[in-house]
Amino acid sequence: MIGHLRGRLLSQDPDRVVVETGAGLGYEVLVAPRVLTELPPIGVEVALHVHTQVAETAITLYGFLRDEDKRLFRAVQTVSGIGPKLALAIVGTTEPRALAEAVAREDIAGLTKIPGLGKKTAARLCIDLKDKLDRFLVPEGLGSTAVLASSSEPQALEDSRAALAALGYNAREIKKALVAASPSDDDTVQSILKRALKALSPS
Repeated sequence: MIGHLRGRLLSQDPDRVVVETGAGLGYEVLVAPRVLTELPPIGVEVALHVHTQVAETAITLYGFLRDEDKRLFRAVQTVSGIGPKLALAIVGTTEPRALAEAVAREDIAGLTKIPGLGKKTAARLCIDLKDKLDRFLVPEGLGSTAVLASSSEPQALEDSRAALAALGYNAREIKKALVAASPSDDDTVQSILKRALKALSPS
């Protein structure tokens, strides 16, 4: 399975791009509008996190600029009634943090503003994923752009968030702890967790 592509952006259309990885080999990758707005100019190198969808009649690649979006794409497809096309619409129009918060609030009205997502499917999305999207909830003041950027600090922050969730802390506790930890660019997962767990410990 193809999980990642890096190469020259050869062309782009409203719903797909072609990435040339070398030796004249180009991969056609379906992408969401939000991805298109962040792509570099044609001819410039681009790196995409890829989900490979295998069907009887075709192998389809879906591309994302951030691994968080790819994982969210996979997560929403576990909900009955959501296939890759709708999953791409969900991920392509909503930032991971915003979607996680909407699911946590069971904001059916807000979720149905996503093209193709009806009330029944939105309700199933909330029921099935309410306790599974905590990792996408980020501390207040660290906007989604900062958390989802492709640098070492955001990855350490996300790994710390996932570790806290694995320890049984809920989204509110994790958010509070990570705010108290005040992550910096030089932090590692261990240093963030040390301060976060200290903030969670009874005084």
